[in-house]
Amino acid sequence: MNHRAWMCALAAAMPAAGGAAPPADEALLKAVLIVRTFDHFAAACQRRGGFKPADASTVKAWERDHGVAQIRAKAQAIDSEPAQKQQLERGVSTIVRQIDAQGVSPCLAAVTASRTRDAQFAAVAPQLLSGAVSAAPAAKPALPATAPVAGVKPDAALLAQIDSFGFDTRPAMGIGGFITTDIYPVVLFRDGRLLTDVEGLMFAGGMAAHQAAHPKDWTRWRRQGGELQIAGEKGWEKLPFQSTFRQLPKDFRLDGLFRRLGGTGNVAVGGTASVAAWNEYRFTPDGRVSRGGGAGGRAESTGGSVVTRSQAAGQQGSYRIEGVMLNIRYDDGSEESRLIITDPKDPTGAIWLDGQGYAQRRR
Repeated sequence: MNHRAWMCALAAAMPAAGGAAPPADEALLKAVLIVRTFDHFAAACQRRGGFKPADASTVKAWERDHGVAQIRAKAQAIDSEPAQKQQLERGVSTIVRQIDAQGVSPCLAAVTASRTRDAQFAAVAPQLLSGAVSAAPAAKPALPATAPVAGVKPDAALLAQIDSFGFDTRPAMGIGGFITTDIYPVVLFRDGRLLTDVEGLMFAGGMAAHQAAHPKDWTRWRRQGGELQIAGEKGWEKLPFQSTFRQLPKDFRLDGLFRRLGGTGNVAVGGTASVAAWNEYRFTPDGRVSRGGGAGGRAESTGGSVVTRSQAAGQQGSYRIEGVMLNIRYDDGSEESRLIITDPKDPTGAIWLDGQGYAQRRR
C-alpha cells in the first residue's frame, strides 16, 4: 500500500466528517481522524500477531516524536460533543472501508498511516503539541512567510548528477479545509534515485547525507517501455506527469504575474470559517521583479459574519536565474534565493519556487 492510496482514502473521508454541528479545531479533527484510523488498524494487527520488529520500532518512534499520546488526550474535546464524535466516527469508517476494499493487511495499513505527511504532527500541526486547542480557528489571517529556504546553493557538481525534474501529485489542505490536489516537483538523478522534496538540494551536508537523514524523501525511478515510473511500496507506478525538464538556460528570464493561493479553515468539517492567503511575484523580461501578498478571512456566527483582509507592502528589485536558483536583490538591500523549476520551453503556465507552485495570472 503506498502513501498516495492512503491519502486518497483520507481525502474521501474529510467531507464525510462534516455536518451541522459546531466544529472542532480543523487541525485537531484531522489529527484525531488519522490517529483513530491508525489505532483501528493497529488493534487489528495485534489480533493477527502484531507488527514485525522493524515496523514496531518505526511506529513507536512515530508515537513518541509526534505526540500521538497528546492527540489521543485532546480527542476528548471532540468526544464530549455527541454530534462531533459521530462525525469523526463516520470519517474513520469511511477510511477503513476504502482501505479494506483494497485488501490491504491491517499491519501495513497502520504503518502506512503513521508514515503519511499529515501524520507528522510535530511538523504539520505543532500547535497541537504545545498548548490548548481552540474550539474554532481564528478568522484573523496571517501574512505569507517571506523567508527563503536555508542551506547552500546547488553547485555545478550536484547539478551534473541531475537527469531532470519531473512532477508528482499529493492531496493537500486547501481553503476552507477541503482536500485539494497539489502538483509538486521531484528530482530525477542520473543514477536512478528520485528525491521527492526539492529543498533537499539545499542540504548543507550533500545528497548522501540528506538521504541518510531523510530516507523517506527518496525512492527510485526508471523508464520502462517508454513510460516514466517511480518505485512505490507495491512496486513500480506510472508517474502522473510524463514530461520532464532540465535546468534553465543561462540568463533565462520570466515575464508575467505568478501567484500562489492557499488557505485553511473548517468549512469542510462543518464549520463556517475560512482563511485564504496569497503570495505573488511579477517578473519582467528586463530583469525586474515586484513581490506582494496578503491574506483574508471570513467567519460566520448567529450574529452575522466577519470578514478580514490584510495586504503586505510590496517590494521591488531585480532578479537573475542561475541554474536552478532564482536570486533576487530588492531595492531596499534585502535579498532572497529560491529554487526555481519550470518548463524552459514554456514558462507561461506555472513556476515552482522551493517546491511550491505559482500559477500565472493575467493580472
